[in-house]
Amino acid sequence: SYFYPSASLSVLLNEMVDMGGNVDLLKLRGGWARVGNDTSPYRLYPTYGNAGQWGDATQLSKPGTIYTPNLKPEEATSMEFGVDLSMMNNRVRFEGTYYEVDNRNQILPNVPIATSSGYSNMIINAGLIESRGWEFMVGLTPVKTNNLVWDVNVNLSRNRTKLTELSTGIDFIKFWSDARGGAWAYVGDDIGDLYDAEIVRVEDENSPYYQYPIVGGSDYEWQDIESSDTKNKIGNYNPDFLLGLQSRLTYKGFSLDMTFDWRSGGQFVSQTYRYSAEDASSKHWLESLINPGGRTGQELRDWLVANEDEYIINGFNVVGGPTAEYGGFEENYSGVYVSDGTFVPGVIDNGDGTYTEHLSGEATADMPLLPYVVSYAWGFMSPSTFDADFIKLREISLSYQIPRAITTRFGVEDVSVSVYSRNIILWTKAKIGIDPERAFQAEAGGFKQGIERYNVEPWVIPIGFKLNLNF
Repeated sequence: SYFYPSASLSVLLNEMVDMGGNVDLLKLRGGWARVGNDTSPYRLYPTYGNAGQWGDATQLSKPGTIYTPNLKPEEATSMEFGVDLSMMNNRVRFEGTYYEVDNRNQILPNVPIATSSGYSNMIINAGLIESRGWEFMVGLTPVKTNNLVWDVNVNLSRNRTKLTELSTGIDFIKFWSDARGGAWAYVGDDIGDLYDAEIVRVEDENSPYYQYPIVGGSDYEWQDIESSDTKNKIGNYNPDFLLGLQSRLTYKGFSLDMTFDWRSGGQFVSQTYRYSAEDASSKHWLESLINPGGRTGQELRDWLVANEDEYIINGFNVVGGPTAEYGGFEENYSGVYVSDGTFVPGVIDNGDGTYTEHLSGEATADMPLLPYVVSYAWGFMSPSTFDADFIKLREISLSYQIPRAITTRFGVEDVSVSVYSRNIILWTKAKIGIDPERAFQAEAGGFKQGIERYNVEPWVIPIGFKLNLNF
């Protein structure tokens, strides 16, 4: 059984104190509530499942999840304070709300554990997750005459959720994984943080190659430090704030409505972009390559070193391209020469405190060039992580209200006709042809936020007509 107590209180100050004729409403409000939530059935004790027949014998399977017999129900406690203000015959409006929500014993059904235990995950109570946020609404009617009215409403909101406590023996909550990174939260950190593996670099500050990437392996690409060994935070999939604007312009029986949305801050991971880059069909990745401009050998090396902050140290740099036009180096494929060679500028660790330069683009038997089609940094999440900022003109509509003097003759009180359209304008900071609002994956294992895969559809601008009748 659960107990759901709640209480709320509001005070109309304008009814208690004379505030003059310009104040229509001034209300203070507050509330407190507590609710509970349980898990799905059969998640306390493990049971065998039917795995089919083997001859006359019934085969059974055991679950891959560790169940928790003393699992507690979730408990969410919320508190909210707000103020409502209306002035000048409702031509100036304001609503402000601050809230706190504490989720204690949140049930997490898929916490990964070491497979050496014989299981892949377990069900736990998380501990305590705290959410804090605010929302403001400002409304204005700057124009109001007998025939012309213009209303504008702006909504601004921000929310932050923090992991405050965890069950004993659990270091962090993992929400999803991708390449060598993913989204997880440590105690004291915000929910939604994105972590990635880190490039291995020269750490000796006295070395001329300080902070140069250390390349290696068969293709002499970036070496990495696993994200489990370093807290290499690269972003957070939650926005800094959301802002919406609604505008309505009414002239006699006509109304023009427009809705704008603005998201500021946050990042998202695009697996669509990653696959496109790996398949050599991403214009964005192609334009990020460093064109050597015909330089080779020592001349190329000196040019890269002279611009080391931009071409060597900063980010995931690749020199070359798919064709000679894009600066690709010539490679020999069994006697067929193709200008699609690339290389990652950096140094090779000799293991004795010295380094061998990998900067000239000259292929040798020991240091081959890398074909363009495998030049993308597939093992890292950072190259496919983008800013999620966007601005949208989400909807626009034009309506006409037929005068009642006409409609009442036919027994109808109100009749309006409208033409509308959606998805009029989309601007994104990422500029990779993907809508950041679609950065999610709904899978059997749970909803993944901040990462998208193939959530790309043609940009469609529908046009519709609507008829409203009130009898």
